[in-house]
Amino acid sequence: MRHRGEVTVFLTMILVSIMTLLLVVVESARETGARLYLRMAADSSMDSVMAQYHRGLWENYRILGLETGEKERLEQEFGDFFAPYAEAENWYPVTLVDTDRKDAVMLTEGQGAYFEQEILDYMKFGLIDMIWDSMDENGAREMLSQFKDAEGINGCSVRYEGHTREAVRVEAALEKINGRLEEQRQNWEQGKRCLDDLDGSGLIRRAESMIKILKKLPSLVTAYEKRADRLNEALKESRQDFESREDLSDGSREALREEFAQYETYTEKDGQRRMEIGALREKSRENILFLENIIREAEDVMDYIDSWEPDDEDDELDEEALWAPVRSHFSRYPVLRLGMEFGVKDKEKEGWLERIGDLASKGILELVLPEGTVVSGRSLKLNGFPSKERTPGNPAGEGKRNLGVQTLLDRLLVSEYGIRYFSAFKPEPPSFYQLEYILYGKEKDRENLEASVLRLTALRQGLNLAHILRDPVKREEARSLAIAIAGGTGMAPLAAVLSFFIMTVWALGEALMDVKGLLAGRCLLEGGKVPLVKSSSQWKLDLQGLLDLGAKGRLPDGIGKGEKEEEGLDHKGYLRLMLFGGYSEERVYRMMDVIQTELRKEQPDFCMADCTCMVEMEAEFCGKPVFFFGGSWKDRQKIRMAVSGSYLDDE
Repeated sequence: MRHRGEVTVFLTMILVSIMTLLLVVVESARETGARLYLRMAADSSMDSVMAQYHRGLWENYRILGLETGEKERLEQEFGDFFAPYAEAENWYPVTLVDTDRKDAVMLTEGQGAYFEQEILDYMKFGLIDMIWDSMDENGAREMLSQFKDAEGINGCSVRYEGHTREAVRVEAALEKINGRLEEQRQNWEQGKRCLDDLDGSGLIRRAESMIKILKKLPSLVTAYEKRADRLNEALKESRQDFESREDLSDGSREALREEFAQYETYTEKDGQRRMEIGALREKSRENILFLENIIREAEDVMDYIDSWEPDDEDDELDEEALWAPVRSHFSRYPVLRLGMEFGVKDKEKEGWLERIGDLASKGILELVLPEGTVVSGRSLKLNGFPSKERTPGNPAGEGKRNLGVQTLLDRLLVSEYGIRYFSAFKPEPPSFYQLEYILYGKEKDRENLEASVLRLTALRQGLNLAHILRDPVKREEARSLAIAIAGGTGMAPLAAVLSFFIMTVWALGEALMDVKGLLAGRCLLEGGKVPLVKSSSQWKLDLQGLLDLGAKGRLPDGIGKGEKEEEGLDHKGYLRLMLFGGYSEERVYRMMDVIQTELRKEQPDFCMADCTCMVEMEAEFCGKPVFFFGGSWKDRQKIRMAVSGSYLDDE
């Protein structure tokens, strides 16, 4: 029996084919698994790299930042973390051939958007104890509207307060004119008495004095006209500014328009007066000619008397008759007068009111700080800090999802973060005024504190003035005081102007008390508050107290020591509002300045510009076949893979 072996050969061939197929399928599956393994290993290695975030930055400020050095450092660290995966004895033998860091986005880049985004990512989970009543876009918009309305009111009031002072100077110019006219009248009266005494020399001296006075009148009239012209031009500019403002609410705009109309009434009244005052130039020239004729007549009489010789011993010179024509002529002298009411009658009270504004602009810290407060003398050296080193560029997110602050709610969240993680003024001990620096960016603590107090005072003044404008009782009180200062109802236009000035200064005086109470509340009441919008019952300063403030030059004692106000915002609350209302890129970078300053206490070489929040790398790997092998395996199955790490929320 012959065994041909066809079946064996056939089966062998089939088996080889089947085994080859199986090995191909298995190798293919292994390669797919290897790619997944490689992706996992690469991502895990990058995660390990990013897990080396700066601990102090996170623990103190909840900001994730990977402190990087040279480009090769990250590449080396990635390789070190990948090594355990390459050394593992498994079905996926792989080696790391090359690593290239393509990009590293620093926290200081993107015009601050990356830093903002990290804040926003964290603050989504940090709102448990949020103090704002309305944490939504509408609530933020309403808050910003109130802030801008207060700023707009204050901006307008400051301009018109200056116009009031200029109006007072216009009245002062009229008083100077009237003073000269009064001297003229007095000399005329004295000249008549000289004639009654037949004193020709005395008459001439009085007439010459009157001429000197009259020669000065044109320059005084010109000075008055210049002041009036400056006031008119300034009022036109302020009116245009007022009408073009978009930061005023409808209610505030209407109330201010009513008050500002009084200034136009005053200038119209002044226009009527101006015609009469301008006529003094020609009248003074006419009166000078009149007096020169009187002097010549008097000299003729005196020469006649000196040269007279009697014809006989019984002749007597009738001097009374000789001087009679001169007396008659001189009595008809047209004494110049102002036929109008003018000037500020109660200059003392007006001066007290002006003094309050001067106190607020020149020595405000001494005025509002708690007694015994020692102001920090610290000065920052900002070279090398983010705010000084930043360069203009495109914001983050171009071509990607938008990053950073996009809405008013985002702005509110970043502002809240600033309040939570940065400190503000404390009376004792002196320390770095971080929030004040973030707001104003000056190198000296004292300058930042002063700027903050001035800004807070201006904000409170605007809010207080808005309250006065809505309160008919307070407006009437201001008008009554204005009439008393102006000197009666005949000075109604000036009284109306003074009325708004009084309201402005009243709001300022109340603001100074508010600020002092806030600063004192920080240490004495631990949370003293001032309502954002006051009611009549929450108002502290009456007009008599306002005048006392101007007279004494200091605020009443005991502010901040009384019963604690439960409603409103504390000092930090107002700083939050100012940070939110005036939000800007510069202030975001100043936050980074503060962080860098504080972390350098423990790490002198720390730099925010060296902290990255996103890293993009490209790695080249080489895999080894398990079931097939031919040639150098390192030259085969090379894979280039992009890998990235980010601290930013991907949602």
